[in-house]
Amino acid sequence: YYLKVSSPAKALSESSMNNLFLSRFEEGLHSISSSINRKGGTKKYDKVCERIGRLKEKYPSVNRMFNIKIEKNVKEICSSITWTINQEVAQAREEELGIYFLQTNLAEAEEERIWIIYNCIRNIESSFRCLKTDLDLRPVYHKTDEATEAHLHLGLLAYWVVNMIRHRLKAKGINSSWTEIKRIMSTQKCVTTTVENDREQTINIRRCSEPTPKVKLIYDAMGYKYAPFIRKKSVVPKTDVNEKESVANQSNTG
Repeated sequence: YYLKVSSPAKALSESSMNNLFLSRFEEGLHSISSSINRKGGTKKYDKVCERIGRLKEKYPSVNRMFNIKIEKNVKEICSSITWTINQEVAQAREEELGIYFLQTNLAEAEEERIWIIYNCIRNIESSFRCLKTDLDLRPVYHKTDEATEAHLHLGLLAYWVVNMIRHRLKAKGINSSWTEIKRIMSTQKCVTTTVENDREQTINIRRCSEPTPKVKLIYDAMGYKYAPFIRKKSVVPKTDVNEKESVANQSNTG
């Protein structure tokens, strides 16, 4: 059986990608056309066709929308390239956006169950992808069994933490991947300002930058404060700083 799925969100994403590929394909055609009219450019018919073929190979999803016409003379030298968009093909492509099919051997009447199982499989695949990429569970470079077991154990513990965070965010309508969550949260920085006063003291002031609206949304969903810590200030005598730098330099030299 095949289950037909129509996703408006997927259609929006595919439409954006389709428009991007269309613009890049036209840019490639403009480049080939300008090369024909430029001194020293590619003008031979077979070479021009070769360039167009490589362009079509690069953008297979949109090249069939274009009708390309090449004009040449008796010496097989191209004089111009013109192209138009086939509106019927473009319309058919637009209607296909966001539609895909799930193949299954389950009964056709159990559509809801098929969809639940499919999403369960997607979550499992996402879990393995998160473990192997975001949490660096694999590859394992340890040589001893104890170190390998510790590495895998910490990886699973980290995934439980990640899964708990994503579960709480999903309950608030935030369905972003862990990679996207990390990217959003990385926009808030910890800034350290260091100055010296007239008493030969080094003053360090640390504070968090203001969170963006997306960061605030995640904080609100998790019930956290907008700043992990308040402003921190420390005063260190310059002699202590010099002693620490001297010890660090001696250890590096040794």
